[in-house]
Amino acid sequence: MQNFCFTHLLFAFLMANLAASPAICVAQVLSARNPQSAVYDNDICDVPFVDPRETPIERYRKSFCQGVEVRGGYLFDLGDNEGGMNQAFEEVRADFGIPLGSMDNLIGLRPYFRADQLQGVESFDLPKVLYNTGLNILHQKKWNPIFSTTVVVTPSIRSDFTTSDHAFRVFGLALMNWKCHSDVTVSLGAVYFDRADFNLLPAFGFVWTPTPEWKIDVTMPRPRLFHRLWKQGGEAEGWAYLGGSIGGNTWAVTRDSGLTDELTIRDFRFMGGYEVLQNGNRGHFVEAGLAFGRTVEYERTDSELDLDAGLYFDAGIKF
Repeated sequence: MQNFCFTHLLFAFLMANLAASPAICVAQVLSARNPQSAVYDNDICDVPFVDPRETPIERYRKSFCQGVEVRGGYLFDLGDNEGGMNQAFEEVRADFGIPLGSMDNLIGLRPYFRADQLQGVESFDLPKVLYNTGLNILHQKKWNPIFSTTVVVTPSIRSDFTTSDHAFRVFGLALMNWKCHSDVTVSLGAVYFDRADFNLLPAFGFVWTPTPEWKIDVTMPRPRLFHRLWKQGGEAEGWAYLGGSIGGNTWAVTRDSGLTDELTIRDFRFMGGYEVLQNGNRGHFVEAGLAFGRTVEYERTDSELDLDAGLYFDAGIKF
């Protein structure tokens, strides 16, 4: 019971610090990936410091379609609690951008489809596949050189596609961004997760870019440290990163008994990765890390299972 309470307190603390450089943007991004749920993507789409001696990468395409991304990954359970539970996922998403007069007033649209496969834990009555599909809608406006706002709404269906009971969920994020220095941006707002474990929480954090080669993102639930390894003019650049994140989501499911329930999967992650950013919102990444504090919980029957830690590997390509 003490471990259960501690996990929830830790989760609340991390979620409360969700920050935000403008979130889930159609721009070229650096991101420590969260393979558990698209709604936690918090892509950096505003570079707070640009060295005038460098040629920046053109982050947007001159078209409505900003590209397509395909991602996948696998998590290997390191223990044998209840036989262990391995996890795999595949996801496809497309990005579209609509400038409202200029790139300082932007609407971004991202439809996505994701499937998560659960392998093992036969005794816990888990579905084999969970789905998450929806439309991420972003409005980002720069009011002046110092202040900007970011609003994100993501209506989605999260379920095993056998029930509509509590399958429709909405993620929301509202932020005020203050560029207090040429290389520091601070954000403050609120985030609504629409999960069974946590819903509305404050959101705050900051991003510091002391040099073009380093980026320190002290934002939760995914703090990250980036270091640029190479740059090819305005065409491409490669970054290595370390970071942490929170995985998981809530899905509507049907139990073997025929009753509907809400399934929540949660874990905490520490990862390292390598990402290549290319001109026109293209690129690819590979990432590996440790997932710990893993739990599986049914809400209506109030049953919970603690799992052992796992190693995971993710990869993706934008084109």
